[in-house]
Amino acid sequence: MKNTVIQSAVELSDQLCNLLPQLLEEQYIAPLALFNGSSIGQHTRHIIEFYQCLQASFQKEVSVCYEERKRDLAIECNLKEAILSIKETAKWLKTISEPFYSMNLVVKDYQNNDMNEWSTPTTLAREVHHCNEHAVHHLAIIKIGLQHYFPTIVIGEQVGVAKSTTAFQKQQS
Repeated sequence: MKNTVIQSAVELSDQLCNLLPQLLEEQYIAPLALFNGSSIGQHTRHIIEFYQCLQASFQKEVSVCYEERKRDLAIECNLKEAILSIKETAKWLKTISEPFYSMNLVVKDYQNNDMNEWSTPTTLAREVHHCNEHAVHHLAIIKIGLQHYFPTIVIGEQVGVAKSTTAFQKQQS
């Protein structure tokens, strides 16, 4: 696994796998006021499903459309299922040997109950990068919730921090 975008995806998977086992099931599924009633489980599911959607599209050799992800409540409501899903995704990521495989991205924009669909060429690496940035964003949200509601949870320094932010901070010091 030489490609850094794939390495980053695996590192993000590891961050989640280090965080989640520290939670009780009740903490994982608790609706949090800070999240407008959503849970850590919902944010975790959202992260996982972007990668799963990409994986399924890649394996079937069809266009990827993140709006058509599963929304699997088992991942959102069951810590063990979430951790298993993350590990399965990381395992798949580690098998990618050609990250610049050409794909097609389909985007569905919804406005006033009307759906406009458009597509654009992309690569697997570009879409993994998109999933990574999306994961960092949701990990930052999860981190805020953990710090606020469950301060005894040990959170790695890099959780919810983009690699570009870390690089910028190093340049400034």
